[in-house]
Amino acid sequence: MSACPALLTADGGLADGMAALDCQLNLAVSAGYGRLFGMGGVFGATLTGLLTIYVAFVAYGLITGRTRLALSTLTPRMVVLGLVLTFATAWPAYQAVVYGLLTGGPDQIASALLGAPHGAARAFAARLDVVFEQVADLAKDLGQAGPANDQQVQTAVKLTWASALMLLISTAGLLIVARIVLAVLLAVGPVFVVLALFPRTRGLFEGWIKTASALAFTPMLLTLGGAGVLAALGPVIAAIGDDPAAAVAETRPILTLFLGAIIYVLLLLALAWAAWNITRGWRPFGGASEAAPASAEPARTMHTAAGTVGADGRAGVDARTAAVVAAVSAPPATRRDAPADRRVEIAPQPTAAYSAAPSPRRAAARPRAEGLGQRHRPQPAASPLTANPGS
Repeated sequence: MSACPALLTADGGLADGMAALDCQLNLAVSAGYGRLFGMGGVFGATLTGLLTIYVAFVAYGLITGRTRLALSTLTPRMVVLGLVLTFATAWPAYQAVVYGLLTGGPDQIASALLGAPHGAARAFAARLDVVFEQVADLAKDLGQAGPANDQQVQTAVKLTWASALMLLISTAGLLIVARIVLAVLLAVGPVFVVLALFPRTRGLFEGWIKTASALAFTPMLLTLGGAGVLAALGPVIAAIGDDPAAAVAETRPILTLFLGAIIYVLLLLALAWAAWNITRGWRPFGGASEAAPASAEPARTMHTAAGTVGADGRAGVDARTAAVVAAVSAPPATRRDAPADRRVEIAPQPTAAYSAAPSPRRAAARPRAEGLGQRHRPQPAASPLTANPGS
């Protein structure tokens, strides 16, 4: 593998520095992967031990009956085991899937939106180099637009240089920091991939992949949002460059450029915050929701003093059941020598109690159950017991 170019050169800009940084980070991630789980890696024996423990847990579950020998149960475990072995022991697979997807996937999306075939980050860095040079030339021209000791000229020059530095430092700072932190996470990524085997440590893997995804989305959002602001600042820079003396005398174009630089910095910070919030609620393994479901299934029955009322509103024979429960739960006799009376008296229930309050379901089904003309049949006379159950 050829050596990477130097990060800082005399005539190199931000685009050349980003290309050199990407090359250095790629070498660092591959070297870190090899030192962890490569040939002769430090944690090779640890990986073998963890895989042995995992297989032993699966075998113990099959022997004790806690795990069923079915495709629906064993297939996910075997898939997870195969993926962990692949990404933790094979650098080509890890580089193509994990490293390539997190570093190149968002950049491909931004390239398609901006129409940059050679990469959106490099195109954006090259555009920022051009804008920085234009603003730096404006500062030099503004210094020659009037006397050197003129307070208005000095203020215009300082505001222009401040705008140029804000544009460069905010972009380079956020892009470089995001790429370096992402490279560090990818270098130690095989450790977190192995932790995905066990349920107790799977949360660490979820946190790792969510953080790495947020850092991967950050350059994409910065590139898209920053390109729009730089395009909006182009006419302002051109207007100041056409007549520097008038810009110094009027002061409004200089203030507009300075305000645009401040808005640019705030926009980049907001986009970085948005990238972190994108993956905040993401659950890679589809975990259960933290909050319990609001509509919990109510109890099927409600016990009252009179009896038990079912879910359909019917009063059953549970007055007798309530009497039995009350008798069983009564406190024992205070005197030890007195025999405990465990007899249960069940009062006879009138038949009118069952026919007085029919359930809505039965009342609705009765007309359909009765035949034609059954409603007009003379009803039998009620007995004194059922007519007046309280007497």
